[in-house]
Amino acid sequence: MRLVGLALLLACLLVLTGCGTEAPRQADARVAVQGKLPASRYDVPRTRCTGNPSAWFIERDTSVFVCAAYLHDGGCDWYRATLKNAGWEVVPDKRNAGCVLPF
Repeated sequence: MRLVGLALLLACLLVLTGCGTEAPRQADARVAVQGKLPASRYDVPRTRCTGNPSAWFIERDTSVFVCAAYLHDGGCDWYRATLKNAGWEVVPDKRNAGCVLPF
């Protein structure tokens, strides 16, 4: 009985460990957005982006990410980073949209 509990705990830890990692495209989108942000207005290192969609733990690559850029005065603006043939296109999405990303 203890062995089953230990196995379940180990499985849960493995799943949770994978939930906090950043995919390569997600990291590239974050870096692209950070490069467009003025440091005088934003806390650039705190920028976070949505991840790739995953159904039943099968992750699929996406080319559009929404990123939350933290303002020094509080709150966040959202930016959309789209992967194009020539690189990342970064455009403002919503002002004062909140810091919790939709997906």
